[in-house]
Amino acid sequence: MGLEDILNKYKEAPEAVRNLLGLSGLIFTIIFTFIIFNNFLINESVKIEMSAADMERAESAENYDEFISSLPSGKLNFYASKDSYQLTLIEYETVCKNTKIVTQRSIMGGNITDISAQKLYKSNGNKIEKFLVKWDSFENICLAEYTVRAMQGTTDTITVVGQAKGFLNTGVDTRVYFIKNF
Repeated sequence: MGLEDILNKYKEAPEAVRNLLGLSGLIFTIIFTFIIFNNFLINESVKIEMSAADMERAESAENYDEFISSLPSGKLNFYASKDSYQLTLIEYETVCKNTKIVTQRSIMGGNITDISAQKLYKSNGNKIEKFLVKWDSFENICLAEYTVRAMQGTTDTITVVGQAKGFLNTGVDTRVYFIKNF
């Protein structure tokens, strides 16, 4: 009898209340589904398995010149792409730790999402005061950081930080090619 009473009260309720209850139920269902996916399907403690070849390359990566020559020239990405070589985690770390140059293309791409940096970059003649590429061992990501400073008139500076997700291998060195802003 209790369930029939609840259904009768629901049917007698105004349409706005029923719509609100339906929307609340839908939101609860979506949130609950993501909680289930997060806890059961995505294992946060997944360790990236390295093959024997990757371990061997990592050991030989101490000599960076040999390591760079073993990688194909062109784009090296830490994401899947049709037109580039996808780096493993150990390759990504090694390339990051030995990259010192941030290309103008990556800076312009990073400025797309930071309008104030984009305006300052264009107004100062596309000059970068300094840039830095470093490995964040806590997050296991490569960070690219650059500072844009106004040349004349103001003392404005903007520092843009993002994850270096792509590199360009010139055969001699590597350069940051793609920055994903935070």
